[in-house]
Amino acid sequence: MVAIVLVSTFAVCSNVRAVDASHLLSQYGHTAWRLQDGDLPSPVYPIAQTADGYLWIGTQAGVLRYDGARFVPLDTLTKSRLSNPFILALLGAKDGSLWIGTIAGLSRWKDGKLTEFSDVQGAVRSFSQDENGNVWLLHNSKVAKPLCEIVGSGVTCYGAESGLNPSGLCCDNLITDGKGAFWMGTDTSLVEWREHTQSKSFPIVAKIKAGTPGELALARSPSGAIWVGLPITGPGLGLQRMVGGQWQPFHTASLDGESLAVLTMFQDRAGSLWIGTMDHGIYRLTSDRVDHFDSKDGLTSDSVYSFFEDREGNMWVTTSAGIDRFRDFKVWSYTTREGLSVDEVDAVLASHDGKIWAGTANSLATVDQAGIHSLRAGRDLPGTQVTSLFEDRAGRLWVGIEKGLWIYTAGKFTAVIKQDEKVGMGMVAALAQDAVGDMWVLSMHPSKLFRLRDDHVVEEFDGPTYQSVRSMASDPNGGLWLGLQNGDLAHTGASEQRVSTHLDASVRDIAVAPHGLILGATSKGLIVFKQGALRILSAKDGLPCDAMNGLVTGGDGSLWLYMSCGLAKVELSTIEDALHNPDRTVKVNVIDAVDGLRPGYAPFQRKIARAPNGTLWLANGVVLQSFDPGAHAASNEAPPVHIESLTADRKQYPAGGDLTLPALTRDVQIDYTATELAVPQHTRFRYRLDGRDRDWVDAGQRRQAFYTDLPPGTYRFHASASNDGANWEEAPATLEFTVEPAFYQTGLFMILVVTAFALALWLLFAWRIARAKIQMRALVEERHAERERIARELHDTFLQAVHGLVLRFHVAVQRIPSTQPARELMERALDYADEVIVEGRDRVTQLRALEQKEAHLEDSLRLMAQKLDPDSRVIFRLRVEGAHRTLDPVAGDEVLRLAQEAMANAFGHAKASHIDIVVGYERKRLRLSVVDDGIGFDADTIAEKRAMGHWGLKGMHERAENLRAKLAISSRPGIGTALELVVPGSIVYRHATKSWKRRLYQLHALVMSNGTKAQPPDRDE
Repeated sequence: MVAIVLVSTFAVCSNVRAVDASHLLSQYGHTAWRLQDGDLPSPVYPIAQTADGYLWIGTQAGVLRYDGARFVPLDTLTKSRLSNPFILALLGAKDGSLWIGTIAGLSRWKDGKLTEFSDVQGAVRSFSQDENGNVWLLHNSKVAKPLCEIVGSGVTCYGAESGLNPSGLCCDNLITDGKGAFWMGTDTSLVEWREHTQSKSFPIVAKIKAGTPGELALARSPSGAIWVGLPITGPGLGLQRMVGGQWQPFHTASLDGESLAVLTMFQDRAGSLWIGTMDHGIYRLTSDRVDHFDSKDGLTSDSVYSFFEDREGNMWVTTSAGIDRFRDFKVWSYTTREGLSVDEVDAVLASHDGKIWAGTANSLATVDQAGIHSLRAGRDLPGTQVTSLFEDRAGRLWVGIEKGLWIYTAGKFTAVIKQDEKVGMGMVAALAQDAVGDMWVLSMHPSKLFRLRDDHVVEEFDGPTYQSVRSMASDPNGGLWLGLQNGDLAHTGASEQRVSTHLDASVRDIAVAPHGLILGATSKGLIVFKQGALRILSAKDGLPCDAMNGLVTGGDGSLWLYMSCGLAKVELSTIEDALHNPDRTVKVNVIDAVDGLRPGYAPFQRKIARAPNGTLWLANGVVLQSFDPGAHAASNEAPPVHIESLTADRKQYPAGGDLTLPALTRDVQIDYTATELAVPQHTRFRYRLDGRDRDWVDAGQRRQAFYTDLPPGTYRFHASASNDGANWEEAPATLEFTVEPAFYQTGLFMILVVTAFALALWLLFAWRIARAKIQMRALVEERHAERERIARELHDTFLQAVHGLVLRFHVAVQRIPSTQPARELMERALDYADEVIVEGRDRVTQLRALEQKEAHLEDSLRLMAQKLDPDSRVIFRLRVEGAHRTLDPVAGDEVLRLAQEAMANAFGHAKASHIDIVVGYERKRLRLSVVDDGIGFDADTIAEKRAMGHWGLKGMHERAENLRAKLAISSRPGIGTALELVVPGSIVYRHATKSWKRRLYQLHALVMSNGTKAQPPDRDE
């Protein structure tokens, strides 16, 4: 199998890190992706990272993109295809390009486009980039020009004419110092070449003698030494170094370099050399210290193909069976592999000299810069189980060992209380020293409290209170604070005090913080007490969970809680504020399992300790762990965010450019991500769609946003990511897209709808007016018909009868002598009867006045004036404005009757000398005014006192109301009277009705008919 060496620089990002070389490989966070897991389609060879943070993985079946959470094939990102899917080399260049070397040629991926370079034929085996950003590649050339430089869109290759004359079969691997020097490996030698100079070859004699095929693995140390690895073992083979032009084998006390079959090598940023072997996994050399990791430790395979170090410092390893990743933990673990005698750590102490002491089930271990050393049971330790550790003010180490108590100084143990002494002491669970220097010992089984002075027991407490003590801490003001089995707190000394919490949960650890704040760790929350104020803080108050095993104050005003779900940091000022404000919650920063923390429970009080340099040390009952808050204080910068694609109704659109979605798009899905490669579990997202969302939407770990039934419009999508919930990084480019409207969603359609609605309202109004007119005309015609009937009845019955009666009286009068007084009376009565008959005929004539349909209103008014003033005693003037229009017979009759009443009043009662009448034929109305200069009257008084049975003003108003007209009468005594009538033209004028209107009218009359006879308006021809 070919071996791949990938050399890539990341000058584009200065904020690059490396794994901490001071720790063993077994201490790193190790993650494995195996071929059988399904994420990888085939064996993996090279890995690279582009400037946008994406990791690119080359396989036999193409290229995969990885963002920390998802593997995405390159084929799904573009319709273009590689010349061959078998990937040999990858390079993430400074300009953001991804260079891809296959067994058939060269391609570049940049800005979402895949470009093939036809100038390069054959397998591209290795890439390198110099400090100027120029990309170099090594390929199998048919014209003996193996080394090429990519210049613009072309390629310039170098061979013998440029001084490059490699000996042997050339070439497989390439490294550079970035300043013009290149090293290449042939099958038998190392070749060094600088531009414009002759190349140098350094043959490996043992390889030539072996005659075994296989390529050379290359690496360059910071000092300039060249490391060469060969895939065969033996003298002069395996791992070799080129120093001063000479080959030197590598040997240490723990490793013989010539025994390694090397396939690949890599020099990381910390200066460590990573060696991938054919059958023994990984070796790492760090300052002559050798570390080993293979399949027995969890490596996917012992056959290692390549290494890659990403920008975050993670080390990626490809093997014949998958991919492995090594990353720094925030919390480091120490087990038997790192030097502990047993995996059971029950107590921990940080002494003032910087040493860490750990009590285990069979030893007392110390951790310092020299490593881990253990005092083992049966040899150096006077017992087996170490239970408690304490350093007094004199710097002496107190050690509880089983049921005894010892002081360790100058490398010796001195017994304070031996296990066989008859003092009734059980297993030592906790130790403390009070303000006056006395030592206090808490024992279990039986539960007792002892006070020691000058290393001797001076007092024993075994009352009910002391029998339930589970933890204790010294009070700087004197005495001790005790944590009890039932969750209560108690204070010893001159000011004895008991604080009831009602928790019914043991106080596992207790501490006295600055300013008198008493803190207790229980399985149900954190006890906070100060000067009579008490509060229990739990998950509902902002803590990550309820149960905690230990606590310790920090030197920066903080409190660290060792909890069952993580290591939590909270500010003491925040806790005190929450104590006095019950509605306040606390804000915490949490270190959890993905950071390397392994929460657990140790049976004794000392579970967490703070070293003088601020490092926290933890005992969880199994392993010893350390966490340096200062090293990770500024490591929570937000990861870079990318908006990848938009999917609308199952059709995917690439992000960027002018993006327009079709009308009636129902479902929209937007994919975004953040390139956090080490701990993607900590990455949290939020997003906002301008035009839809008013505020940020918390998405948690979800990397997709979903929207349904977006209305037409233009939208802009924002995505943001954070690793700690405080520092948020927003995507450098937003995604803007437009949803096109359907026709019924356009402004034109809305105008049409509004127009149609307005037209419908107008038609409804017109229909209502037409119906009202029909009803009014039916009523008026009915009244007119009734008047005609009355006129006929009066003429045919009453007037004829009166006329006959008068004739009989005439006959009777003729028989009365003229000399008789009765005759004269009878003749006068007959004269009066004639006048009555004449008046009756006039009334009948008036009732039938408008039978002549074509009579003009103004002509009728003149005739009426002549009858009312035959002697022309009043000056009468009539003026017509506008062109004459034919009036509807019924409405015109009503207007005439109203005018007749007004003129009768003016001629008969007003005593006027002038009467002016104006008839105005306007387009939409008929206007009639009657004005006199008579004596006038009080209109309001007359309206209130009008007699029943007389028309008067009431009749005129009723006629105006029937016409839907406006009638205005103004008059004052002594100044005359003015009357103005305004009748709508749609009612008073006769209109020509079009055929469709007539049919509509007839249909309406048929539907709305309620038995009233209604005639359609006459049609003018």
